[in-house]
Amino acid sequence: MTDLEELAKEILTIAKSKGADHAQVSLTETKDIGSRFGESHITQNVNVNSLTFSLRTQIGNQVGIYHGSRPTMDSLGSKIDDALVITKHSVPDPDFPGFIDSQPIYRSIQRVSEDHDPEELAGIIGQIIETAHRVDSKITAVAGNFQFTKTDNYSLNTYDVAANNSNSRFGGVINIAATEGDGEARSTERFAGATLLDIDHQAIAQKVANRAKDGLNQQDMAIGKYEAILGHGSVVNLLQFIMFAASSEGLINHSSFLKDKIGEEIFDKRLTFTDDVANPKHTAARRYDSDLVNTEPISYVENGVLKAYAYNRRTGKKLGVESNGRNAQGFQGESPFFLTNSITPGTKTEDQLISEVDDGIYITNLFYNNFVNPPVGLCTGLTRDGLFRIKKGEIIGSLTNFRWTDSLLSIFKNAEPGNNL
Repeated sequence: MTDLEELAKEILTIAKSKGADHAQVSLTETKDIGSRFGESHITQNVNVNSLTFSLRTQIGNQVGIYHGSRPTMDSLGSKIDDALVITKHSVPDPDFPGFIDSQPIYRSIQRVSEDHDPEELAGIIGQIIETAHRVDSKITAVAGNFQFTKTDNYSLNTYDVAANNSNSRFGGVINIAATEGDGEARSTERFAGATLLDIDHQAIAQKVANRAKDGLNQQDMAIGKYEAILGHGSVVNLLQFIMFAASSEGLINHSSFLKDKIGEEIFDKRLTFTDDVANPKHTAARRYDSDLVNTEPISYVENGVLKAYAYNRRTGKKLGVESNGRNAQGFQGESPFFLTNSITPGTKTEDQLISEVDDGIYITNLFYNNFVNPPVGLCTGLTRDGLFRIKKGEIIGSLTNFRWTDSLLSIFKNAEPGNNL
């Protein structure tokens, strides 16, 4: 028995002895190392090992969730007392589906086990900064962060349903500034990977530095209708709207523009969205959700046709269907989401797509994005850190940022995926 298993059993034993009818605990050991950098030098280093837990307890039809850190045998009693106080003061929850009571068979995910140290990450940041400054003398500042996280999770409930999942991932952001005279331009790129080999950090730094340099001398754009090429970051921003709309929570509260559209061709036939939970290259790959329900890959939009919604046990009970293992538990509650999204890539590179545009714009990043009218899919946001004008298949200059407002149904109705998604 591992230390996490022993601690989980002890937590549930104490919770039952103090009056809980049933309970579920999730323990997570985390190793975080990383650095922040600004003005082309490292400004902060982090090297933290932590143990956190969440405990959901049920007393009759009252259910409460307690989140804590550093649970030890000496402190468990008082922490569980706090958890039960939360439950006893919770509003009765007749929709709570109960805890899963039979052990699922979880798919194995073959991951590469890695470990890294702060000095190694600092060396990578040095390469990022040096690569960016070599692009052009106009590059004046490189900022961002780079982080390695390794987690080991063990979950157990009072029906003896248990699950464990280990994961490691890299993630970060690079923001580069270029200046010329009194003018400044910036470009930003977020990146992530399951292993260090999945991230070509020097190629990313070079691309971002070139975009910052090319973003100088921004011009205003006339109001009109333009064809748009979306960079990888912009696509990720828009896909988050789809993630929320595909949640069955939106079916219950009537807030989703995808409600009652199963089987309909809602997007371009060239688009297929998959929640690729078993892909070891995905940083959020997992075998189970926070309800301990088995999780399998789902193509929820296939050739433009909506095929599925994300369900957890609660929404499944309300809607009369089985959970498909998509529950996501956070500090502000839980909801079902497709979290490990991938888009089936197309056949053309980003440069090839740009070359086919006669009169348009290239958007590298979107910012401050929100729904305006969720039931119809109307959204808004701002462009940020890299907006460019396309004429006759070539980028001819940079543009000042603007606010956009459009329907997701319209955006994705005529959309060709590139080959780098």
